Amino acid sequence: MENISLGQILTFISFIGVFIGAITTLIAYYKKFINKILKPLDTKIENLQNISIQSQNNIELELIKVILVNFINDIEQDTYKTPMQKQNAYELYDRYKSLGGNSYIHERWNQLLKEGKL
Repeated sequence: MENISLGQILTFISFIGVFIGAITTLIAYYKKFINKILKPLDTKIENLQNISIQSQNNIELELIKVILVNFINDIEQDTYKTPMQKQNAYELYDRYKSLGGNSYIHERWNQLLKEGKL
């Protein structure tokens, strides 16, 4: 092996330091660049997810409304309902209210409660 001088060692170490620094700087620059590009896409994806959740909630609300209307009609016609069916209706009614449903169903539900039919 040849004689390696202290100057050569320091030059090599300096080269490695500059090389690592340059790589680190490039990585940081590309991360910022990629984040700048991806941030609007992330925002759009989040907006689409929120719209999708709202659509699902609206569909769920309408389905529950149909089920509750049928249940209330059956009760008004004195059709026998098992305790399990009534429990299911109470759970659906609670979900209906939590989704923002508060229409004629609410009025009829309260009237049936006062009449002791529920």
